[in-house]
Amino acid sequence: MNTKKWNMTIVIGALAVGLAALLWSLDGVFIRPQFYHLPASLVVFLEHTLGFIVLIPFLIRGRKEMMRMSIKTWGSLGWICIWGGLLGTLFITKAFFAAFDPNVETTLATVVILQKLQPIFALLLARLILKEKLRSDFYIWAVLAIIAAYFLAFAKSGMRIADIRLIDSAALYSLLAAFAFGSSTVFGKHFTNEVSFETATSLRFGGTMFLALIFILVAGQFRAFPDIQPLHWKLLVVIVFTSGAMSMFIYYFGLKRIPASVATIFELFFPLSAVVLDYIINKNTLNGIQYLAAGALLLSFFMIIRRKPVKQENTE
Repeated sequence: MNTKKWNMTIVIGALAVGLAALLWSLDGVFIRPQFYHLPASLVVFLEHTLGFIVLIPFLIRGRKEMMRMSIKTWGSLGWICIWGGLLGTLFITKAFFAAFDPNVETTLATVVILQKLQPIFALLLARLILKEKLRSDFYIWAVLAIIAAYFLAFAKSGMRIADIRLIDSAALYSLLAAFAFGSSTVFGKHFTNEVSFETATSLRFGGTMFLALIFILVAGQFRAFPDIQPLHWKLLVVIVFTSGAMSMFIYYFGLKRIPASVATIFELFFPLSAVVLDYIINKNTLNGIQYLAAGALLLSFFMIIRRKPVKQENTE
């Protein structure tokens, strides 16, 4: 394979994953807080239902691909729907609820530090499951990126490492969420190796919608349906075309072109963009440590994509 062409493939894929992460941070700043009084599983069901409706044409177009999918490919789809689509969202929501609950002795710092173990899980699983063999210098820049992401979070006012509590419900939920999302990156890569990114996105949304429906029916959470306001429906439509179906469409487009290990590092664009948005919207200025961390993170991104990160062409 031509090295120059390969590098452009890496660049395009990495930028696509970074753009998806930017859209996820927009969700966290603007949209998701508006739904906190509703059951998280109901919100997951509604956003995936609307997203699936939009993606149905891609599912129809990919029906021949579906007929050729192996048992392992269906298994990868099941994993990302269960862990990435449903459980991961529920776990991280419960973790943040616990962090903001005055009756629970936990802190936001606990949630942040454990949830950011996500790339560690992804890197380990990519090596074990996908057999990804990356250049040694990739891991140097990956570690720098992860450390920089931590400093971006903990340099913020009110976030102290001393406040971390590793033994409570928020810590458990955060750890489970990190595993859920990290492993979903790996299994998502395996899935997109076998099918087009369009088919992958539509199947992922359809599967998660089905699982969320079962969950809310068993839990009786449809009773909260009358609590949904007109504003919520408008925001759900916004989610579909930003942080929901659109971002996942862009994400799988990128993931198909890069190793899972590279993807999980570029997902760290999430904390960077969240800090920038906090500055733009809430006028919370960055301190010196955050500027240095942001610079280190951007440098890591550049060094990872400036050269071919894999030792051999086959990254699976």
